[in-house]
Amino acid sequence: MEDTVVAAQLITRGFITRYPRVRILNSHFGGALPMLLERWDNLAHFEAPDAPLPPSEAARRMWYDTVAHSSQAALRAAVQAVGADRLVLGSDFPSQGDEHYLDTVAYIERAGLDAEDTQGILAGNAEALLGLA
Repeated sequence: MEDTVVAAQLITRGFITRYPRVRILNSHFGGALPMLLERWDNLAHFEAPDAPLPPSEAARRMWYDTVAHSSQAALRAAVQAVGADRLVLGSDFPSQGDEHYLDTVAYIERAGLDAEDTQGILAGNAEALLGLA
């Protein structure tokens, strides 16, 4: 939940617009953020009236690692909510070890995403995040 709270605070407090050149990488898909964005957009006028951007638009300006302990549902939710181009490979090493560590790439390859999105998540997006592309 702390990943969700941090991402929400960055969005609500306007950090994204105040510091547009800072590249923010959220852990674990930003927690529950992908599942909450649509609801948050619908309630933003009440819950975050001073936020400079709609929550979903602000969320799409950040990056997210793919640590979800092989949850393809979480991966697909993040792709739908923020876009595959905002996701980078994450491993959660050393917290996630053994066979779970080995599955950090394979679960993305098994998720049924198109080849371009899969390749972006596994390599190309990180290059863009780091300014190497």
